[in-house]
Order: sequence, then structure tokens, then C-alpha cells
Amino acid sequence: MAVAGPNGTHIMLFKSALAENFDITDIRELRFILGILVTRDREKRLIYLSQSAYIHQILNHFDMRDAILVFTPLAVKHNLSTSQSPTSEAEKCAYKGYLDGIHYLSLVGSLLFTTQTRPDIQFAVSLVT
Repeated sequence: MAVAGPNGTHIMLFKSALAENFDITDIRELRFILGILVTRDREKRLIYLSQSAYIHQILNHFDMRDAILVFTPLAVKHNLSTSQSPTSEAEKCAYKGYLDGIHYLSLVGSLLFTTQTRPDIQFAVSLVT
């Protein structure tokens, strides 16, 4: 659990109250939470969140290390429909060969988790869910 707030005294009181009822470990400065790297710029009062390590893990897991980077993941007016799905047995067989063991739901779930720090891919991911 991460605790944040504008008043350090209130945060300490809250953590003390938690410690009375639960075993807690206070690691002080938050660095990672749920695979998200947290970086603070105290001078500018900014917090940066990054899932780059998680994204690289996804790329490795789904054997997409050599994927080509694009700045627009999908055209905004792009529509997907069932008419674009394979219909004949030959098309279905070719598609299964193309997938080569990729677990679609696992991949989409991984991408959904990534949209927390990458809202630029939200539209494309929403189309395939």
C-alpha cells in the first residue's frame, strides 16, 4: 500500500494507527508499486510513473522484442468488425499459424494494465477487448 498526502504529520499518524492493528513495514520512499516505477522530482513537486520494465517484460514474453515503434498505434477512425475475422477453414488455419501460441487474452490483459501509464494506447487496446 502506498500512502501519500500534503501533510507529513497526518501521514505519520495514519501509519501509526495502522501499525496498532496490523504488522506493517514502512519502507519510506516509494520506488515501485505493482510493477510501476515511481520517481519524484521534489524541487518541481512532480511524480513520474513508468512501466518500461513491465513493457519490456511483455515484449519478451510474447516474443515481440523486434516490434517496430510507431507514434500512433492505431488510426482514430479505424473500426474492427467480425467481417474482418477469418471465415474459411484455410483462413482460420493461417491465422492460427500466425498466432503461433500467443495467448490473446493474456496479451490484451497485459496491455490493459499498461494503459495506466500509457493512455496513448488506450484507444487501440479498447478496440481489441
